Amino acid sequence: MVYLIYSFVFIATFSLTFLLFPKASDKVIRERLVIGEKIAKRKPFAFGRELLRAFAPLNKPLKLKSLRQKTKKALASAGSSFSVDEFFVIKELGIIFLPLLYVMVVDLANAQPVWIVALAGIGFILPDFWLKQKAKARNNAIIKALPNTIDLLNLAVGAGLDFMVAVKKMVEWSKPNPLVEELHQVWQETNMGTTRRNALRNMGRRLNIPEISSFVRTLVQADRMGTSIGEALQMQAEEALFLRFQRGEREALKAPIKMLFPLMVFILPVVLIIVAGPIALQFLQGGYGLR
Repeated sequence: MVYLIYSFVFIATFSLTFLLFPKASDKVIRERLVIGEKIAKRKPFAFGRELLRAFAPLNKPLKLKSLRQKTKKALASAGSSFSVDEFFVIKELGIIFLPLLYVMVVDLANAQPVWIVALAGIGFILPDFWLKQKAKARNNAIIKALPNTIDLLNLAVGAGLDFMVAVKKMVEWSKPNPLVEELHQVWQETNMGTTRRNALRNMGRRLNIPEISSFVRTLVQADRMGTSIGEALQMQAEEALFLRFQRGEREALKAPIKMLFPLMVFILPVVLIIVAGPIALQFLQGGYGLR
């Protein structure tokens, strides 16, 4: 029984290590930016991904339509390459790994069922928390890169390039970031026969960011009405800069509230000790010298 538990712990630890720490994002983006080129190098952690794909079909019979849609949307927002079934495998490994690790530490005879159930729940929720944090960081990076990206597209279109050619040049020459990765996917979809309008809409649905939705909506409307893309990009560039200014003001207004807790916990006690400390010591030693 003990050897079986050790085997499960080894498999779960090995799998989680290779699945939750994939290849660095900048390398993934650089590989995706090489248009039409096959990746000849062996991918790191390929064994972990193969193991994940091997167990993924076991989750296909699960008819959880709403959960699948929600997970698929979260994976797209985070830019993750995992499929829904593969992500379910990660959650299942978490359910197995944490309780087994607890059993190994405290011994099977002393293990408390409450802790086993609690750790299983944590193992189920932990991948969702990781995915949410990854999506949040990626969305922030996209919002930060949006104004400069629109400016560069505006300059390229104003110089006489077609919008999709400008997107291609933007993808090839820009520093890798999540927004460049999304634009690369838009360009790939148009190469496969998708219309520019639908490719932009797909990007808006994947990201579900208000700034990106406004950008996509403006470009789609300009394409539908036959107006100049350059004028639409100019308007979006001005709006993106204005939104960035508003976001900076909003963060500045939040700063005093965020500083309140460290001020009360770390600074105020020190000030009180410096000011009231000598008075308290004098009082404890016999008052102020008055009889």
